Amino acid sequence: MSIPPPNTPAGAPAPAPFCARCGAPNDAGLAQCPHCGQNLLAAWPSQPGGYASQAYPPSATGGGLGALIPTKNPSALTAYYLGIFSIIPCLAIPMGIAAVVLGLRGLKRFQEHPEVRGKAHAWVGIIAGGFFALINIGALVFAVVAPYFRSGG
Repeated sequence: MSIPPPNTPAGAPAPAPFCARCGAPNDAGLAQCPHCGQNLLAAWPSQPGGYASQAYPPSATGGGLGALIPTKNPSALTAYYLGIFSIIPCLAIPMGIAAVVLGLRGLKRFQEHPEVRGKAHAWVGIIAGGFFALINIGALVFAVVAPYFRSGG
């Protein structure tokens, strides 16, 4: 179903709206997002300018949490938090390994779908998780091997 966008001057091309739910670009005048099914007309009726106020997706204009937190890339976001919390000594090895695996999955998802964001979060998870896991593996090996050399073994 296609209708003319509201508040558009006669003869002027209307900017393509972006879906408020998924951020996908949509043809001007569509009543429903072809990507996720969001009702485009009900999403912005109270905003002045209708479609014109949605000329760019919220993440492109710097608005909303989507610009900072990659909520559409849960692997990268989880890798980030696991990598940061892998500084905890007893949990560093399993959390670090999980952070590296999820970080790699998050990078793959970002490469396939750049609109989901999360590249930096995935890299933080990979680097921090890998670093703290290796440090704790080294400490564990040292704790096991050191008594053997002290005893003259």
